[in-house]
Amino acid sequence: MSLKIGVIGLGRMGAAMAARLIERGHQVCGWNRTAARAEAIEGLAVKSSPAEVAAAADYVIVMLLDEEAASAVYHGEGGLLGATLRQALVIDMSTLKPADMQANAEAVAAQGGRFVACPVGGTVGPARSGKLLGLAGGDAAAIDAALPVLDELCDRMERFDTPQAASAMKLAVNLPLLAAFQALGEAALITRDYGISPERLLGIIGKSSGGAPAFAVRSAAIITEMGGTRSDSVGFSIEAVEKDLRLMDEAGGAAGFNLTLVEAVRRTAHDAVREGWGDRDLAALAAFSLRA
Repeated sequence: MSLKIGVIGLGRMGAAMAARLIERGHQVCGWNRTAARAEAIEGLAVKSSPAEVAAAADYVIVMLLDEEAASAVYHGEGGLLGATLRQALVIDMSTLKPADMQANAEAVAAQGGRFVACPVGGTVGPARSGKLLGLAGGDAAAIDAALPVLDELCDRMERFDTPQAASAMKLAVNLPLLAAFQALGEAALITRDYGISPERLLGIIGKSSGGAPAFAVRSAAIITEMGGTRSDSVGFSIEAVEKDLRLMDEAGGAAGFNLTLVEAVRRTAHDAVREGWGDRDLAALAAFSLRA
């Protein structure tokens, strides 16, 4: 069955989702702040505002980088909240602070719309092939209604009672992932003066108790970056990594905890962005310590 789906935010992930949904035979429209990104997606009906997307679609996916972009999309001129949302189901797949996701949910409900938070685990490749981990939070009936769309993008779904819980789980999923890449970089510092190549280091660690599944997925990019060459493959930028770490830090602070590991990895990501590495892949985080 062909669905009418809108996608707001057509960066790497949003574009991959839109392409997947078009390929699956759905009627997809979309909007992006930089219109050229939307126009580059074959088969996408480009709209002039988030409100226009909501007017044309039964399901509205929101996939944005940060809370600033989300505020503009929901509350800005031509924003979602200026649209008639009574026929729309908003599925916000962005990684946001729990409080911000809850505020978006309440704002949509106040306009008569339905809302599901569904931040995802996985990057561009899984988005394009429908193999994301979906972390769906909200009213059970709304989640059920969103499944025809979510099942096209996710091959595993976990359900939570609130949008806040889904957002918190997404931050929790990303914390050990990002820490693992910092740890790999520091492991390389220990071994580099002893003739142990990045390939061998990764091959041994990846098959040990200290290995992370993401090392295998990104092995080529990690080896390229550790070898001193920039990888062309970018699924999760260091700019986005830094943003997620900031959200973790803020969430920990709101809960009354000092997340020392998050603070350490955040400093590394901040330094990497400051030195011009922000548009490089997460794999480069493992190489950043080796740059000198």
